[in-house]
Amino acid sequence: MNKELYRHIRDCLARRQRLVLATVVVRSGSGPREAGASMAVKEGGESMGTVGGGLLEAQVIAAAKNALHSARPVCLTFSLTAKEVAAGGMLCGGKVEVLVDVLEGKDTRILTIFEKIVTAQEEGRSLWLIRSIGPEESERDASSNSVGPELVFPVVRSSVGTGLGLMDEDNLDAGSLELTNLTMDTLKQERRREETVMIARDVVRYLLQPVVLPDRVIIAGAGHVAQELATLCHFLGLRTVVIDDRREFTGRDRFPAADEIVIAREAFQDCFHGMEIDKNCYIVIVTRGHEHDWNVLAQVLRTGAGYIGMIGSRRKRDAIYRSLREEGFYAEDLDRVHCPIGIAIGARTPAEIAVSIAAELIAFRAGKS
Repeated sequence: MNKELYRHIRDCLARRQRLVLATVVVRSGSGPREAGASMAVKEGGESMGTVGGGLLEAQVIAAAKNALHSARPVCLTFSLTAKEVAAGGMLCGGKVEVLVDVLEGKDTRILTIFEKIVTAQEEGRSLWLIRSIGPEESERDASSNSVGPELVFPVVRSSVGTGLGLMDEDNLDAGSLELTNLTMDTLKQERRREETVMIARDVVRYLLQPVVLPDRVIIAGAGHVAQELATLCHFLGLRTVVIDDRREFTGRDRFPAADEIVIAREAFQDCFHGMEIDKNCYIVIVTRGHEHDWNVLAQVLRTGAGYIGMIGSRRKRDAIYRSLREEGFYAEDLDRVHCPIGIAIGARTPAEIAVSIAAELIAFRAGKS
């Protein structure tokens, strides 16, 4: 779940609204979304997030409306066989299990959990959302055939009992969890920082879903490309920081989507001071000139940034690289840099260049670049 979805859930619960949190809990074979993908559905059918799109998601929303009316959570197991996949316009197969859970706005335990999640994200702390899924009584969902068997994925509906809790590095908020032979030591051993996992204890299953802090993009330079890119990065769920040494270019009106705006010292001297730069941090260098690009690149090459990209032509790149080698940097240092930055799509305008950069960031995050 991204930070906007957590905040949306918290706000709905704070208004004492009942809503459904639908989550992919198991995916076998090929499926449209991975375990942990989530969507919130309100009583009017309005939704935020996605569990896969298409007809599968439409059936989940229909089940969510029923669950909101009955206040009974269910698990839906979809068989995405070749015939139904083709009919539904989805290019995947396999099985997907989706938990359709009801969150009661009047349950202060649940509200407290989502308040803690939002606070932790703002403070940069790691958490794990824990879901308990109790005994199942499975039956064929005859009502799902109402829209025509040729257009509907086969689905088994299972009535379940659910609970929800939260853990940080060392503590557990049991919330409404059904705890069966489950200890904090077990949870610590089984949890993963960037992967949703399912464990079972007797007849109860537990979904351990990391509240992943968003990757961070630091954009050095506050020109037209940076303006467009900051907006795109926000929509991609990336925490965005903009740095420039010109106060007149760093107003909130120019970067309404940025999470942070930093005014650097003249010529970007020591521009990453006080920042933790690690493998989950992407640096995009789009300053107003070669000298500033050189200065920023020289600084970031001394960090553990996962991605480094610099705008400019190959001629500019080669000149900067020669100068940096004279300063003691090695070829393997410079090999870390993506320059010219962005995927080659023939981009010309600032918006097009920003799209090409964002596409390269997506490819890098997915291990494709």
